Amino acid sequence: MNEKPLAALEKLIVICKDGEEGFQLAADEMKTSTLQSLFLGYSLQRSRLGRDLEEAASALGRTAADSGAARTWMLPTEAAAPRDEQAVLAECERGEDEAVAAYAAALAEAELPPAVRALLTAQATEVKNAHDEVRGRRTRFAPEENK
Repeated sequence: MNEKPLAALEKLIVICKDGEEGFQLAADEMKTSTLQSLFLGYSLQRSRLGRDLEEAASALGRTAADSGAARTWMLPTEAAAPRDEQAVLAECERGEDEAVAAYAAALAEAELPPAVRALLTAQATEVKNAHDEVRGRRTRFAPEENK
């Protein structure tokens, strides 16, 4: 009975861990303290969201952590050359696109218990807000041809 909800939670746990690492690495590449703080805050947010998802999965009978680490972000330090703030913001936005889509897919799962659905709905709002903030910063400071 809990197989589909557990699978949905496992995917989101991986997404959150990936976002936590991605935002941490993005913060490390930033030269401005404002963006460093923003990305560090989102890294901490994803850590918290992941822990909450792990607790929900345990409550549904999760016995072992899924080690599948399918990366959705091309992490900044994996790039061949140093990247500017605009490139890092664009990569963060792309990672956030994946996170928003993953939450939408999980919420489309009809078999979610009410408590899990409520948790995912609240987290999806946080993730969407982060996505919109990153997109807003990217488009606000992007050269006209990149908007």
